[in-house]
Amino acid sequence: MSIFYGMHAASAAARANATAGEASRTARTTQTTVAELEQRLDRAMMACEAMWVMMRDKMGITDVELIDKINEIDLSDGQLDGKVRKTAVSCPKCRRTISRRHPRCMYCGQTIVHDPFA
Repeated sequence: MSIFYGMHAASAAARANATAGEASRTARTTQTTVAELEQRLDRAMMACEAMWVMMRDKMGITDVELIDKINEIDLSDGQLDGKVRKTAVSCPKCRRTISRRHPRCMYCGQTIVHDPFA
């Protein structure tokens, strides 16, 4: 085996170890992030359930009415798929179409007040 080949193999092994270490760090960070998101989702689900139980008990709304409203909201984007897609909006001042992620119209500068649930 030549010296060049040995140096090349050692360099490749060092790069592989560095890549593996980075992958391991990324995996740990991702696991932590997923665990935190699961905790937040669990708390949000408990809050939703508590609100639903209070509304059902105090207002007499039925489970069927809740399910119908969920389906109505789901269908607001034209698809019954468990998702609400956010569509573009029209600027109230210049009427140009802009993305919902922008707080201002990128054409005229008008502040856009977005519906927090749309």
